[in-house]
Parts: sequence; C-alpha cells; structure tokens
Amino acid sequence: MIPFYRPYFDYSEFLAALRPGVGRIEFEAAVAKRMGARYGVAFAYGRSGIAASFKALKFEQAEIVLPAYTCIVMAQALLASGNRPVFVDIDLTNYNMDLNALRAALTPHTRAIIATHLYGYPTDVDAIRAIVGNAQIVIIEDCAQRLPVSPNDSPHFRGDIGLCSFGPNKEVCTVQGGVVVTNSLDLYQKIKNYRDQELNRLSLKTWAKRWIRLLANYLVFHKPVYGLLHGWGLVGLDKRFTENSNFEAAKLPGDYATAYMDFQARVGLAQLRKLETIVSRHRALAELYTQELQGIPNVTLPPILPEAHYTYYTLRIPQRDALNFRSQMLFRGVSVDETYEYSLPTLKPYRSYAKTQYPGAMQAARQVVNLPIYPHLSVTSGRYIANDVRSIFENRLHYD
Repeated sequence: MIPFYRPYFDYSEFLAALRPGVGRIEFEAAVAKRMGARYGVAFAYGRSGIAASFKALKFEQAEIVLPAYTCIVMAQALLASGNRPVFVDIDLTNYNMDLNALRAALTPHTRAIIATHLYGYPTDVDAIRAIVGNAQIVIIEDCAQRLPVSPNDSPHFRGDIGLCSFGPNKEVCTVQGGVVVTNSLDLYQKIKNYRDQELNRLSLKTWAKRWIRLLANYLVFHKPVYGLLHGWGLVGLDKRFTENSNFEAAKLPGDYATAYMDFQARVGLAQLRKLETIVSRHRALAELYTQELQGIPNVTLPPILPEAHYTYYTLRIPQRDALNFRSQMLFRGVSVDETYEYSLPTLKPYRSYAKTQYPGAMQAARQVVNLPIYPHLSVTSGRYIANDVRSIFENRLHYD
C-alpha cells in the first residue's frame, strides 16, 4: 500500500531530537529567516498560532476576507474570534483567491484578508496589497502548504502575519506544530505574550505523546507497515477536518494549550536543511505525473509553474464520485485524498455568511483528488500510480 503522504525523515531527525542544546528559540529564528521575516513564535499546533494571531489583532465584529475553498480551521478560528467571514471564490488555475472577486468583496468594514498559498501555489500578495490600497487592512498569509526554500525564494513573505504549519503532510514536519511570523515588533510581542500565558503548558504525558508520534512517523508510513495498518482500518481512512470540528479560539482545549517542545524544534531545524531537496523532488514527481497523465479525457492536470512547490499534486475529475475514484485507487494499493471535499459557505456554521455564488469553490470541492507526492516516492511508484489512474478511465471506457 502506497500512503498518501510520508514525512521525509531519516536518522538525522532522530539524532537531532536526541541532541541537547538548541531548541524552540533557534527554530523560531530559522523559520522567520527562511520566510524573510524578523520574528517567529512557535506553537504546539498551527491552529493555536491562528488563535493567538486573532487575539493579537483585537478585531471585533470585523469583516475578514478568505477563500471559499480552503482548510476549515481558518474559518473556525475566525468565527470563534468574534469576527465575520467574507468568502471569496477561487481561481481554478491555482486554487487561490480570485482577485477580481476580492475587489467586489471589500467594504469599509474589511479589516483583514487571508491570502492562502493552497497546494503549494503562491497567491500574489503584492497584487492583493495593490487592490486593497489601505495600510490599515491586515494581510495574513496562510503558508501552511508553501514554505520558501530560502529568504530569496520568490515570492517570499509579503504580509503582516504569516502562518506556517509542520504536520506530517506538510513540506517540513516536526510531528505537529506551527510558527507565526511577522515583521511587526508590536504584533510579535502580543502573539508571544498570549502564547506564553495561555498556550505554554508542559507535562511528562504530553512530552511522551510527542515522542511516540515522532517514532511512529519513522515506521507507519513505510509501505508494508502502512498496508498492514490500513487493512486493520487504523490509518488512511479518517478525515482530518469535518464540519463538526470543535475549535474555540478564546480557550483552546486540552493538548492545544501545550508548549511546542525543544526536541520538535531540533527536528524542524534538520528538516529545514532538506527543504530544497524536498521541493525539488516534489517538482520532479509533479512533472512525471503530468507527463504520464496527458490525454485522459475530462481530467484537468495542475499547471507546471516555476514558483509552485507542489506540496499536493491536484487533479480535477468531474466523475470523481460516480467513479468511486478513491475506493478504486485503494483497491489498487494507492491512498489518495480528496482535500478539501467541501466549500466553506456550504457548511452549516457558515451558510449565513454566503453572499453570492462560489462556482470555483464548489467545482473544486466536487472534483479535486490529490495524488501521493513526497520525496520518498520513487519514480517507479510514481509511474505505477499514474498507470492506476489511467486504468480507471480506460476500464470505464471499455464498459461504457
């Protein structure tokens, strides 16, 4: 069984975790430098950093613009912070905010815009800044799926706040966690103070759980082990986010209020040294998939762009559900993902905020399939996956 994602770990991360010395402060500085920002604040979970950012901004009943097609966690944090989401449709060429729709969504009550770099495709933050034309409107970059290879990687951080995430399915993995970056000393101090006062608990139980997760990441995603666990129903089938996800920005429950740990930071520093290799291999696999999947009727392949990182390789398949595409790929030994299979304005907590139609977001939610793409994946496996995709459509034509 080929897993959908696998962290790019080898012995260096394990040795780094065991090595005493550097830790969270050094990792915060390294991430900020990589982003081209002055300051960084690490959190046990990326969503904890989102909560702290909204606390620092102190908006109340403000309109905050975000894409209609993105991770639900951002909308949850926004709503829980006492503000109002304003949804904007996406551009299907890169799955990010449609800038023409953004112009129409701005009002005198707009206080922030969330610019998401979805699937590793960068949003044009400079263009957003030009459209806004108002220095009082905060631009929050969601960089969870695109971390600059270097401070000179174009485009790099241009917003007021940047949100980075380091879960197992991200470019850089530290088991879990995230870093918020900014160039504002005032915002940095407010975000850090909230983290230190509210989200900085330490316990032996939490420390042990994180170590267990780190060790599990060395084992679970190897094909034989993953296949066995998958057969038992233990991995690969659960949804990461659901409509009923429980998230309260004012007070994060349980483990979300814990600290980002030094051993995770050392793992992160080892991962950052590999980032150029990670992005390079993502690109090579994306080019391989694109070459192998050409010519399948009605399947839209992602564009190959020089600035894209291909954290995900995203197909659009109009017949996705009718084909039971995900199940068919699982039957062939490949785990794929329908990230994200929802348009936010259609979900119950956000329906009252829908002000127009969002055809791009709806189409993406119904059609997107992401194929495995990570550095451990071999060219042979990539060709095998592409052949499986093609065979599903060839079999359909055969029986139609």
